[in-house]
Parts: sequence; C-alpha cells; structure tokens
Amino acid sequence: MRLFKLGETKVKCSPLLLAVIPAAFVLGAGRLLIIVAISLSVHEAAHAMAAKRLGLGVDSIEIQPFGFVARLDTRFASPADAASVFAAGPAASLILAAISSLIESIVPAYAAASLGMTEYSLLIALVNLIPAMPLDGGRLVYAAASKKNKPRAFVWLKALGVFSGAVFLGIFGLLVSKGAVNLTFPVMGVFLIAAALRERPETYLPHKTKRMLKSNGSLEVREIAVREELPIANALGLIPRGSYGVIGVLDKDMSLKARVPESELVRAAGLLGAAAPVKDAVALRDEKVL
Repeated sequence: MRLFKLGETKVKCSPLLLAVIPAAFVLGAGRLLIIVAISLSVHEAAHAMAAKRLGLGVDSIEIQPFGFVARLDTRFASPADAASVFAAGPAASLILAAISSLIESIVPAYAAASLGMTEYSLLIALVNLIPAMPLDGGRLVYAAASKKNKPRAFVWLKALGVFSGAVFLGIFGLLVSKGAVNLTFPVMGVFLIAAALRERPETYLPHKTKRMLKSNGSLEVREIAVREELPIANALGLIPRGSYGVIGVLDKDMSLKARVPESELVRAAGLLGAAAPVKDAVALRDEKVL
C-alpha cells in the first residue's frame, strides 16, 4: 500500500501491519515487536545510507510489521559498491548488538529490563549472512560471482533461500513437538520462502520497457552510435525517454563493431557495473553471457 514519495523514493505500508500490531499488543508481545522493529530499521537504514552515499537509488521503503525494508537499485553498481551496500546492514546490526551489550554491562536497569535488543540484533546480523537469496549473504555471494557464473549463482542462491526457509519451519515444528513455541522461526521461514520465490535476476527486461509495452503495445526504436570506450551508464542515458534503444558500438576506426539492444546493455550493467565500457558488454554478448 503506497503512502507517499520522498523525492524519487516510494514509501509503502504493508497491509499486514494493520493486523499484526494490534494482535502483538493483545498477546503481550508489544515490547518484543518494538525491539525487533528498531533492530530491523537500523539494519535497513544502513543499507539505504550506504546506497545513497554511493549515488545508488533507493526504489522504495516499505513499513512492515517488524520494521522497514529498503528496496535498493544496485543494477548499475560495480561489484565492490554492491557488496559494500549489502554488507552495511549486517555490520550495523552487529554494531547495535555490541552497543546494547556494552550498555547492559554498565547500566543495571537496562540489563534488568531484558529488552532483547542485543540478542535480536545479533540474530538479524547472523541470519542475514546466510548465503541465500534474498538475504544479504546471498547478495554478497552474487556480487562476488564472476560474470560468467552469475546466472548459475542466482539459481543456486534462490534455491538456498527456499531451503533455508524450510529449515526454519522445520525447527519450528521440532520445537512444537517438544512443547515449545517460538513464532520467530515460522515468521522467518515463511518470509524467506515467499521472498526467495519472488526474486528475479537483474538480467530481466527493464521494468521501464515492460510498462511501455503494456500501455502502448509498441515502442519506437532509436539507434544511437557510441564509441566503445563510453561507460554503459552514459550510453543508456542517451536513449530518449519513451523509446527503446539499440546501441551501435564503434571501434577506434569508427567502424560499426556491434549492435547491442537496450535490454542487453542493462543486463551487462547489472553484471559489470554501469561504469564499465560498452565494449565489455559486447564481449559478454560474444561469450553468450547476455
């Protein structure tokens, strides 16, 4: 459910929020909900701040029952920049856990309150480091994968996300069989499975093109010639709004080396980073990676 926009960032609210918050307080879990929400919000805010600092887009921020979820646009980021954005969340959670633990050791009242901030922040950090989509650990592995291995890595990381969710559900079932109930495990399990199944590789056709095709049924194709040393981001920026681009790549002798469709150039940007030269996208195409 969309609420408003902050610049180019959409702020949304999960419909589940309207049901979960009253239920949590009725069941006496209101304090726990607040602690988890704070922990997750710090985690997601770190992602968003890292992305903004590197000049990357924050597509949306969704208010969910357990905090805020930032959806980042890292398609045009270099592997190193993408990795730093994904690592920012677990790092912030670990720092929050360390600060909370330090306060517990020097402030008896805080320790006596048994808020659980230390434990949940640590849990959020460790779970997110699992190498599976859509967790930060999975995205870190994907960012580190070589350009040839990215498609295969995505399939495996997505499958590991579903498997991890099933493991959490299995742990919940095992606990229930022993007379213990911990709702953290089924919530995390369902979230992981649903989120992993929704994951789509960055090599899909750009959403802009999909929307235009759906609304108009056709697109004007514009062909633009660029030098092979031009960064991919610059080449994409030359494509007029409302049209579909085909980039003609010229070599040093100004001879036409290749024609690369906009969708393939976006895929190359997702694999190599938008700062990579257009000639590297041509190389990927020749290797049949795109």
